[in-house]
Amino acid sequence: MKNFLSLAALATGVISQSVFEQADFSITEALLNNGVDILAIPELGQFLKRSLMSDCSAACTSLKLIFGDDQVEMKPEAAYNAFFSTLWSGQQREIMPQCVFKPEKALDVSTSILLSRLTQCPFAVKSGGHSAVPGGSNIDGGITISLEKMHAVTPSSNKKTVSFQPGQTWYNLYLALEKDNITVIGGRVADVGVGGLTLGGGISYFSNIYGLACDNVESYELVTASGLVINVSQSSFPDLFWALRGGGNNFGIVTRFNVTAIERAPTMWGGMRIYLDAALFPALINAYYNLGMNAKKDGKAHQYLSFAWGGMQSAYLELNYADPITDAPILAEYNAISGAYADETAVRSLAELTIPAGNYSSNGLRQAFWTWTVKLDKEMATITKDIFFEELSPILDSQGLLPAITLQVISEPQLEKTAVRGGNALGLNPMDGPLMVVLISLSWSNSADDDRINEFAARVKDRALAAAEAQGKASSYLYMNYASPYQNVVAGYGAANQARLKAISKKYDPTGVFETLQPGYFKLDRAPWGNIS
Repeated sequence: MKNFLSLAALATGVISQSVFEQADFSITEALLNNGVDILAIPELGQFLKRSLMSDCSAACTSLKLIFGDDQVEMKPEAAYNAFFSTLWSGQQREIMPQCVFKPEKALDVSTSILLSRLTQCPFAVKSGGHSAVPGGSNIDGGITISLEKMHAVTPSSNKKTVSFQPGQTWYNLYLALEKDNITVIGGRVADVGVGGLTLGGGISYFSNIYGLACDNVESYELVTASGLVINVSQSSFPDLFWALRGGGNNFGIVTRFNVTAIERAPTMWGGMRIYLDAALFPALINAYYNLGMNAKKDGKAHQYLSFAWGGMQSAYLELNYADPITDAPILAEYNAISGAYADETAVRSLAELTIPAGNYSSNGLRQAFWTWTVKLDKEMATITKDIFFEELSPILDSQGLLPAITLQVISEPQLEKTAVRGGNALGLNPMDGPLMVVLISLSWSNSADDDRINEFAARVKDRALAAAEAQGKASSYLYMNYASPYQNVVAGYGAANQARLKAISKKYDPTGVFETLQPGYFKLDRAPWGNIS
């Protein structure tokens, strides 16, 4: 068919670098190539005239006819209602799609995208469903594509790479690889999905050694806007490969990640320590800063430091070491701080280490994340912590409130790894590091409190950034996986990278399918919800 690239071209990656989808692209021909004849589906006949009217009922009914009941859930089916419990955020659970489609292979995903284009029915894509952004992995009145049936994990025969599909969570993926004494660079919370975290960057327990999750991807199986299933690597589609390394969901649907495998012993050391004595906070911040600055001395150490309110000020320290060693010298300063209310550190498997963080994540409550980045600095860490506690008072009467602010480090070794395999889209420069990434995480139960809780987070961010800017320590970078729907993440990558990402999107998705028909999450030119009022 004239609108399709040859299989030989796909296999060799020899595709025009100027035109990916022809101007006369035919959705009906593309569907026929997938084995779907819209003439045989009465609901789709009207779209032969290329109506621009959205008809999600026709799209979902057609998916049901093509794929059957096991792959398409619609109201009022029990499986449709059960789907919402798989979403972490309470706001996402309130969103009601026309149907939930559960593809089993990349070709199924291709057909769903083509049907979305034909009917102009918007869609969202769910990997693990752990996004705090309403609409990030569920869509009101459209097609929610849940990748839960695509969960294969396949190490290569030489154990140098691992192929996995986006329906996996990090706990199950790590568990599947334990028997081979290998792992991959990925998330730190058991029930977070592999897809969104990897496409947004991905901080790992081992990032000081190997970099971010996105920097360890060797190739992607990608479903494009025209329904083509292509293998994207540094050699086949280098521009698209670069864009997928931090560019989020704006370029296609990844149906398989092929990543570098890391040889691992069965266990490592780590866990949470909890401190209720605010007099210990300065010592914790000193240790946090020094460990971040000394990442080059021993990259096996990992940390994040949180300050929270639960009737009193508290601190939560996640501390890890990549080997089963309980007293690594690099952690001596932290280990010298006595007075922990609770100490859950122990030698355990990587998969086991991800469970406690998931237990703290308030599944099903309303959720908000906000983030910003500054130069790693003790004074900035202290100021940020103090501003957080100073601003809390007006929201403390919110029902079910669980507020925390977390300090992480993008170390110099991590920043150096952003240049591997042609670099990534994040706009991070090793010369600017090390950096402190700040996350405000908030859980609560009453929707009436939504606005004032987000306004609280915005005030903390604005005050902390103003303090950093006054001292020349602010950064424009926003970590996508921690951003709020009011933050323009891609703009934070820098004007040059944003322009390059837009050009790549225009090349591979000339009609803007993944910018318009997939409206949720962080788009290339805007925050999901615009500025907070």
